[in-house]
Amino acid sequence: MNLHQLRVFCSVVEERSFRHAAEKLFLSQPSVSQHIASLEKSNNIRLFERKGRSISLTPEGRTLYVLASDLLRQADEIPVRFREMQSLQSGKLEAGVSPFAGYYVLPPALSAFRSDFPSISVSIKSGNTTEILSDLRNGDVELIVLGRNFSSLRDPALTYRTLGEDSLVLVAPPSHKWAQRGEASTRETEEQTLIRFAGDCPLGTYVDEFLLRNRIRFGGFLETDEIEMAKHFVLQGTGVAVTSALSVRREIASGELVPVLLEGMEQLSWEIQCVYSSARGLSYPGWEMVKRLEENARKLLK
Repeated sequence: MNLHQLRVFCSVVEERSFRHAAEKLFLSQPSVSQHIASLEKSNNIRLFERKGRSISLTPEGRTLYVLASDLLRQADEIPVRFREMQSLQSGKLEAGVSPFAGYYVLPPALSAFRSDFPSISVSIKSGNTTEILSDLRNGDVELIVLGRNFSSLRDPALTYRTLGEDSLVLVAPPSHKWAQRGEASTRETEEQTLIRFAGDCPLGTYVDEFLLRNRIRFGGFLETDEIEMAKHFVLQGTGVAVTSALSVRREIASGELVPVLLEGMEQLSWEIQCVYSSARGLSYPGWEMVKRLEENARKLLK
């Protein structure tokens, strides 16, 4: 049994005639009869009752017609669905983001994507680096956006696409003595509290290695695994932080936080990445989202 045989059968039913079905399908009448006979033989059933020149469906024929007509309708929709997907008139996109990327990188790209492709269903999952990488490997999402994790090796099964470089900056509240000078000496750090990144935050190992390499010691630490939380701790005067410049851009512009020069930090930055499975690749919506992520990253990460 194949789709062509089912199409011939349905045409005979709808035209109520082998001859008319043959004309409709541009086949010979013997060919139509042969297809029907093959269906009947392969399933050990009779599809039609023949009385003279008229035909009527048997109970098995009626059952097959219901199933076959629905199957053919779905089969005929496949090319249309593919064309809609290619033109992004339908489809879905499932993505994962780290909290940082969810706050600062994804929103403008997602806004542009939704404006261009309103018919695409979008689902966004948020989690720490380990969680969203697991979602990606399991196929629960097709792409993720996050900051580069310096403490883990790159997975050869994944493709890492750099969206841009985000500078790191030391920030302090306006009342802090470093903020008033705009700079800090490494000799003074032992008197200060650093908001330190721990747990699964990608910046944790990177900042720790920078401090160790430059022999910079702080007097105390307050640990968090979220960049956004670290910013709020600094805003409350709890300590200072070496953090993403993008995450504090608005607060620096408003004067709520002040960037502080610290020797060795001038060229410190980290990659913002889009990651997806090398084997599965990306869907049409996925590629369009990556394009908008790259376009907006060029504006954000100047």
